[in-house]
Amino acid sequence: MALIAEGADALDVQGCEIFEVARICDGDGLLEAVQLVFSDGRSLTLTVWTDWSLAIELRSDVVVPEYLWPPEERVRIVIAELSDLSLEVGQAVPRFNDAAEIVEVRFVLSGRKLLVGSTGGNLIIKIE
Repeated sequence: MALIAEGADALDVQGCEIFEVARICDGDGLLEAVQLVFSDGRSLTLTVWTDWSLAIELRSDVVVPEYLWPPEERVRIVIAELSDLSLEVGQAVPRFNDAAEIVEVRFVLSGRKLLVGSTGGNLIIKIE
């Protein structure tokens, strides 16, 4: 299985059905990534990169990315209120900083809103 797309190209997921959204945390519970899992087995992972932008990757499988080292020490915590509901991605709208880097993505999932962003180098997630 492999990487399909990165950055803004990875956000071309409108109309895709999501069955799971998970937080990926380190052993201390610190949020390191957010992962959307699609019903076709693909996954979209968002994390803060070293320059405080969002690193976004669309993969053909569901794995903890290797750059979250070591991946076997990361914990996937399913967000129950956004999982097992067959949510459809209505929108995935990136917000860019002055350097044209993605720092936030607003998702609309069957009317529910999910925001994933980088604030001061920290990953944030808000669910409405």
